[in-house]
Amino acid sequence: MNIFGHRKIQRVGIVGGLGPETTTEFYLDLIRKSRQNFDSYPSIIIDNVPFPFYLERDIIEKSVNEIKLLPFLKESIERLNKLDVDFIVIPCNTVHIFIEELRKFSKVPIISILEETLNFIQSNSIKKIGLLGTQKTIESKLYQIPLEKNGIHVILPAENNQKLLSAIIVKILENTFTENDKTVLQKIMYDLKSNGSEHILLVCTDLQLVLKNEDLVDTMQILASATFDRLTDISKNTNFKGR
Repeated sequence: MNIFGHRKIQRVGIVGGLGPETTTEFYLDLIRKSRQNFDSYPSIIIDNVPFPFYLERDIIEKSVNEIKLLPFLKESIERLNKLDVDFIVIPCNTVHIFIEELRKFSKVPIISILEETLNFIQSNSIKKIGLLGTQKTIESKLYQIPLEKNGIHVILPAENNQKLLSAIIVKILENTFTENDKTVLQKIMYDLKSNGSEHILLVCTDLQLVLKNEDLVDTMQILASATFDRLTDISKNTNFKGR
């Protein structure tokens, strides 16, 4: 039996590489939380999804070919299931367009970054929020539909700003991000606030690598906190779906 602060813990499987630096930060965040609160490390297995690089740019900038990523995601889920993880997390917003299909495919529960973020926004009584994410995430209305359904007003970047934003996200992944790119991001955020945003929701987890601000709602941090709670509370299983 694994002991974690004198409590039995679960083993989390992380679908990683979407993108790699965010996966690293997600892992480190779980480790930091463990060091601060308990006397041992959690049980974590990371599976890095080996998908071709061209898909990254196609999905993020052009909003095409996302279906080609699905077999790679399913293979990762299958590998993690075989390694006897208790539940799975995917620290990437865009691929959550496949969350229900992946849940049906998995034998163990998959926590949804979308559901956890919606819970966070509602619990903090946020009523107007701007979105920063990839072209595919925005076009799919992954966040707009559930947020607006729950009475939360969503504010999006202008079309030209969205194109700039998607190109910058690719640059973050390719490690070619510049100070000028940061200035562009700040201008996009300024425009969102000028249009009424109380807070800005990072619906691309890679943006947390370059943006830090008290007005930002970071989906990666929300998922990391939910994952840590799940790791340290074995009875917390009623809200997660497996096959």
